[in-house]
Formats: sequence, structure tokens, C-alpha cells
Amino acid sequence: MKGPVAIILAAGQGKRMKSEKPKVLHEVCGQSMIRHVVHAAFGAGVSDVVVIVGQGAEEVKANLEGYANVHFATQHQQLGTGDAVKSARTVLKDYAGPVMILVGDEPCMRSEPLASLLEKQKTTGVECLMGTSIVPDPSGYGRILRDTTGRFLRIIEQKDCTPDQAAIKEVNPSCYVFMAQRLFESLEEVRPANAQGEYYLTDVPEILQRKGHEVQAIVALEADDILGINTRQHLAEAHAIMSRRILDRLMDEGVTIYDPRTTYVDSRARIGADTVIYPFSVVDGEVTVGKNCRIGPFALLRHGTVLEDKVEVGAFVDIVRSELGEGTLVRHLSYLGDTEIGKRVTIGAGAITANFDGRHKQKTTIGDQVTIGAGSVLVAPTSIGDRSKVGAGAVVTSARPVPEDSTVVGVPAQPISKARDRQSGPVDPEQPPR
Repeated sequence: MKGPVAIILAAGQGKRMKSEKPKVLHEVCGQSMIRHVVHAAFGAGVSDVVVIVGQGAEEVKANLEGYANVHFATQHQQLGTGDAVKSARTVLKDYAGPVMILVGDEPCMRSEPLASLLEKQKTTGVECLMGTSIVPDPSGYGRILRDTTGRFLRIIEQKDCTPDQAAIKEVNPSCYVFMAQRLFESLEEVRPANAQGEYYLTDVPEILQRKGHEVQAIVALEADDILGINTRQHLAEAHAIMSRRILDRLMDEGVTIYDPRTTYVDSRARIGADTVIYPFSVVDGEVTVGKNCRIGPFALLRHGTVLEDKVEVGAFVDIVRSELGEGTLVRHLSYLGDTEIGKRVTIGAGAITANFDGRHKQKTTIGDQVTIGAGSVLVAPTSIGDRSKVGAGAVVTSARPVPEDSTVVGVPAQPISKARDRQSGPVDPEQPPR
């Protein structure tokens, strides 16, 4: 490991969540809390991350599959944060550089202040650097005690605070940078002399300072960064914070969002410039939207959806695991699932792809410059060739895919020449046969 390294504490049970799921796996804007924290750590410049697991260890490991340079250590008993960090010693036995310590239930932590802390530690060489925050309501956090000159003295947990100490607004959000050797040496001296009988990581800065090593505590984090999740109410607060950040970033990148209060975009979504999102629209999951698109109102784009440039998705349209080519229009009240659509296609109002056969999801392929009439049903697996037309109300079955340059109508859909044989008068491909 070339370093810096991050240790993320994720072994807690989270009893107040009232859930069988490990606390750090509850999601905020589409991703688990632990993934957000891991992402922030890598974004700050760490080379490797060690995640301390305990409760639901295998689930947490599975959730982090796909990340390079993520390692795991197990805390077998819940004996406090100091004991949790000691669990990482075997993973870091050959490492002597800076170690950033974070907690896995603060999903709103940003990379930028973490990067500044790492840079500060690098330039000063201090053995311990703490990132603190000043918050309106310090309940639940350890307080930062300073002397009359502002010099750091120690951290005291809320349950051990006097009334005067409990009134302090500067808090410890468990964001540290230590030098590895000093950290693990000091952890051996931590004793459970507190109301909880636990080994507190917060004792380490005081131990280092007592031995003459330099310890600094700097206000580097905003209140939103350090929101810890212990209840479903906290989870909702974190969702609101992150959702606003996502929408602000998109607007800074050139996306128009008319009403951020009623628009939701997943943290994994990617949206191009000059796209417009109308109110009450949801972009959920790994979704890619190109430039100059129009979405909504009341549109739902779900995981696996890709919209190329200049695609329009109308009101009450639901799209999942589908790719739409440049210039395609999807009118209101339509559903597209597991569909591959070419360029400059028009999907009429109320048209759907029936992608589920009772056992498996099946695929529909639609070529370029196709017109799908209002109220039509495409029963997958099926295909519609380039430049073809499907009449309003038609049902295209898997037994009868539509070839290129064809017009089909009826139930089941068939070429217009055959439909004409059983009708009087001309056939309008936009109207169902009588």
C-alpha cells in the first residue's frame, strides 16, 4: 500500500434502525451508506480502504464488490471504536504512512474536506490531525475540549460530559488522520475507563499529546458532512442533503431542473448538458441521459436506461433497462422494458412493450425511423424493422415480428395488405382495424 490509507468503521449493529439489514447498507440516493463513504475516501486521494466489518459482514463485503483496493478486517465483539480500529492492524502490519479514519454511517461526507485534511497532515507532519465541525445541535457527538488559548486538550463523549461540556458546539465526527505506527502503539494503551466500558478511539489523541506528539484539531467539516445515521429520520435527512447536492451539481453542469423540490435523481445517474427535467420526474439507478433531452413531467427512468441525445420522454412514461436512440420520442403513458430502440423513432401514447412472459424478462428490438401507434402492444421477444409502422391498438406478437418498411395493424398485427382484405375502404395505420 503506497498510502494514504483509510479505515472505515462499519461493524455496528444499528439497533435504532429496527432492521435486519446492517446499518451501513441502508441506501441514500440509490447507494448504500458505506459505498458513499468509500467513494469519498477514494475521491480524497487514498490508495487503499480497510473496512471494519462485524454485524452482517458478508452482506457488507458483497455490497462492496467491484471496488479495487478495498480490504476487510473483522471486529468480533462490539467493544468500541478503539477496538474496531485495532482490528485493522493485521491488514496494515507492513504499512507506516498516514491513516485516515472515517465512520461508515456518515454518507454525506464529501471528498473535498477529506482531501484538505490529508494535505494538511502531509505538509505539517503531525501525528494526529482531527477534522471537527461546529453544529447547531451537538447531541450524540463527542465534544472538543480546548484550553483558553484554543489549543486542543481532549475529546469527551456525550455520555461522559458534564452539563457545561455538553453545551459545547464543536464536535468530533470521528474523522482523523494518524500516522500508522503511533496510532497502533497508542491503541494498546487505551483502557475502558468510561461509562460504557468500551475502548474509545477518542482517547488516542490525548495519549499522543501526553507523550509530547503534536495533535491538531481543525474545523474542516460542515454540519451536513457529518450527519450520522442512527434512525430512519436521519436517513431521510441524509437523502434530502444528498439529493440537493446531486441536483445542484447537474444544474452547474448545464442541466435544467425546473423544480428541484419534486425531482429525484439517483447518485449514479449521468445526465448531459441542455437536458430539461420537468417536475415530478424520477431518475432511479444507473441511468445515462444524453444532451438536449426532455424528461417528464411525471416520468420514471429506471436502472439500466440509456437515452442518447435529443430523446424526449413524455408524461407518465416508465422506462427500464432500455436504450433509446438519438431523436426518439416517447409519448405519454407508455411503458418500455428491456427494449432497444433505434434513432428517430416515435412511440405513441399508451404504447407498451410486454416484456414478461411469466418466467423471464424478454427483449424487444425496434429499428430506426419506426412509428409505433397509440395503444399498441409489443409482446416480447419481438422486433420491428427499420422504417416500419405499427398501427394504433395493434398487438405485435413474438410469432410475427415486423420486417423493414412494413405497416402492420390489427390483433394480432399483420401486414396492411392482409388487413385490407377483411375491411372495406382504405386503412389508416394510426387507427385499429374494425
